[in-house]
This record gives sequence, structure tokens and C-alpha cells, in this order.
Amino acid sequence: MNTPPFRSHLMQQFYSAAKNQSRPPLVFASTFGSSNTGNDEPSNRRQLHQTSTIPSPMLSSLNAQDLSRYPVSSSSRSFREASSNNGAAQQHHGIHEPSRSAQSLQQMITSRRTVSNFLHHPPTVPADVGIQYQHILSDAIKRGVKCASTAPNHKLSEPTTFHRILSPSTASERLLDICYEVKYQSLLLNKLSGVEACRNEALRKREKWAKIPAFIVATVGGMEDQCKEEEEQQSQYTELPFTPPHTIRQLEDYASSCASVQNFLLSLHAEGIASKWATGTIIRTHALRDLIGCKKDDMIVGLIMVGWAKRVPRMPRRRRELEGDILKDVHI
Repeated sequence: MNTPPFRSHLMQQFYSAAKNQSRPPLVFASTFGSSNTGNDEPSNRRQLHQTSTIPSPMLSSLNAQDLSRYPVSSSSRSFREASSNNGAAQQHHGIHEPSRSAQSLQQMITSRRTVSNFLHHPPTVPADVGIQYQHILSDAIKRGVKCASTAPNHKLSEPTTFHRILSPSTASERLLDICYEVKYQSLLLNKLSGVEACRNEALRKREKWAKIPAFIVATVGGMEDQCKEEEEQQSQYTELPFTPPHTIRQLEDYASSCASVQNFLLSLHAEGIASKWATGTIIRTHALRDLIGCKKDDMIVGLIMVGWAKRVPRMPRRRRELEGDILKDVHI
């Protein structure tokens, strides 16, 4: 009687069961070929087992694994499944590393910056090469809105609408005029400086916005009325009172719109296009609401500036630590 060449009791059982199979696992090929002297196996099959060798990677893996985790099985398929399960367990316990595509996505998310100074063309390309960058930007915005529309929204309400304004155009000129008037009247109201200084400051902002190739106004519907009857008589450029979401459903729709905007910004960033999400006084004026055709229950989530970055800001210094502050484990 031949003694199985293993000290482990479980491996002895595995060895004995596999030995009686018509096609035993290849990991035991050389062992069976040398130890099995019975006449019940054809000579050609015995010769095949004798000439078979175990690849060295398989041997090193077999010796390194905890054999007590393997089920007693008579098939090589079960053995491979057990090895695979053991590898998954190792990945679960810290050996696993994210794939390259996952790392690329994470790097893309963490590398995005808010940009304030824009160009109408990529900074590495001259402005007079004759390429229609407006069409390139328009298509990129369309792809960004497609990504934005996949944001979670309760009961599939799809509450967000994106209003596109390309520059130069009649709509963009009107937006620049609104920008100027809102800034000018705000400075006068707060009496920060004289009339001439207020005009110069407002003109400076208008000229800065004129360098932005595109604007997107994101709105969410189904909110409380954003313009009361008594407020309709106010100046077109006066800031309206803020009317926040009132119901749970409205709050969910507003949160969904914010998620949509983030998807939109990341899609643009993935194509090398910069952006800025602005929520200043201008988004709460009759003038901007009339420009994009808002309904009374449409709330403007933000005015997004889109284009190529003149310069990319550095990563801001974080005021909160990740471990223990932003991310906290709950212990009971």
C-alpha cells in the first residue's frame, strides 16, 4: 500500500479521491505517475502522467496557500475555484489595489479646479488657426449634459434643465449687460465707492466675462414660487429674496440638481475644459430669469462658466483632515 506523499490529513483525503478519477488533476500528475504501480490504468495514460510536470508558479502558489481552506474535492475544477476564492479573500484583506481605470477616474475627480480666467481656445493653440472652437465647446457641453442627466433623482423626476449660451451671440451680449448692471447697482447700493469708480469696476467685470466662451444656467423645477407679486415691480437687476426648497420632494430635487452639476463639471474636466460654478447675486434677478425663460417655480441652481483655462489654480490647502474629520468611523 502506497502512503500519500502529504502530511496534511485533508490533502491525504484529496489525494486519495483524486487518485481514483479517470482524469486526475494535473497537480498530481507526476506523483501518480511514479507511485501508482497498479495495472488498472492504461500504460499510455500512465506515461502521460509521468511526463507531465507542474509549472513552478503553480507549485509556489500551492505551497504558499492555506490548504485547510480547500474543500475536499475530486475534480481539478473545484480546486481551481477554491484557489480563486482564496485569492479573492486575500484581495479583501488589503492586497487588492484599484485598477488603472479606477485610479484614472479618481485622479480626474481630485484634479479638477475652479477656474476664474478663461480663453476662447486651448492655451497651447494659437487663436487664429481657423478652428471653430465654438462648435467643439458646444459638443462638449452636450456630452456633459448627457452625463449630468444620469445623476440620482428620486422617483425619476429629472428636475434639472441646462440653458446653454454660447459667445459671441445676442444672448451672451445680453448676459454681459446684465452682469454689468447687477454689479454696478450692487456697488451703488452698498456705497463702497463713488459713481465713476462703481462704473469702472462694473465695466471691468463685464470685460472679464466677455472672455468666457460659454455659459450654462442650471435650473430645477417644481420649487416654491421664486417671484412674489409684490417683487415683480422691482428693478430687473435687484436681487430677489432667496426662497429655499420647502418640501422633502423639493429638497431631493435640489440635491439631484447639484449632483447633476457636479457630473457636468467633471465631464468637461475630462475633456480638458475648465469651468466655474457661480451662485452670486445675478442668479436671483428678474433679468437673468427673463433671459432664459424661467417659470415662477424654476429655481436657478447656478451659472456655470465654461472655457479653456488661462491658468489652473493650485490645489487649495484643506482645512479639514480626511481621516477622523471628513471621514469618521461609527463605533457602538
